[in-house]
Amino acid sequence: MKRSYDQFCGLAKALDVVGERWTLLIVRNLLLGPQRYSDLLRDLPGITTNLLAQRLQEMEAQGIIEKSDAYRLTPLGLALEPAIHALGRWGFRRMRAPARGEYRSFALLAVALRRRYRRNATLRAEVVADGVPYRFTLTKARAEIGRGDMPSPDVKLTGPGKSLARLFLDEKRQMPADVIAEGKASAVRALLSAFAASDD
Repeated sequence: MKRSYDQFCGLAKALDVVGERWTLLIVRNLLLGPQRYSDLLRDLPGITTNLLAQRLQEMEAQGIIEKSDAYRLTPLGLALEPAIHALGRWGFRRMRAPARGEYRSFALLAVALRRRYRRNATLRAEVVADGVPYRFTLTKARAEIGRGDMPSPDVKLTGPGKSLARLFLDEKRQMPADVIAEGKASAVRALLSAFAASDD
């Protein structure tokens, strides 16, 4: 049976719903778009099949996600995005070099890039990391980043996820040799400079 903090407090009420282990990481993954059960299981190494099924059932019952052909965030679930970013910024200050065995994926950086957008670009881009495409739609107001192809992008970057991550996280924005850039050089620069390299 799900436990409650039994406190008349907004934070306690929120944690009653999303405070269970893995719940916020599931929300994080779904910020980039719908995912099937098998995708979530692959992208959340360490979670068991039974626990993932339980969390998804609980989140669906709370109205955070809904399922059709895949799991997706509801408007209530999407409203958690600022909290995810606030926790991500706080946690970034505790990060050093990745520990041996820590799971890394360009998708994790893609979520962070949503909060690091400097709101100074208007373009459409596709970033293909380890064969997985991510679409970037940048406007003066916000960055929409999700999984999937971008038709007729202004810029396309293709390469290993580790090299692409390094490109976005390096203040100098030096293009790694194993990353292929398609599009005008000015558009490539606009894409990269649109994001802060860190949460500092």
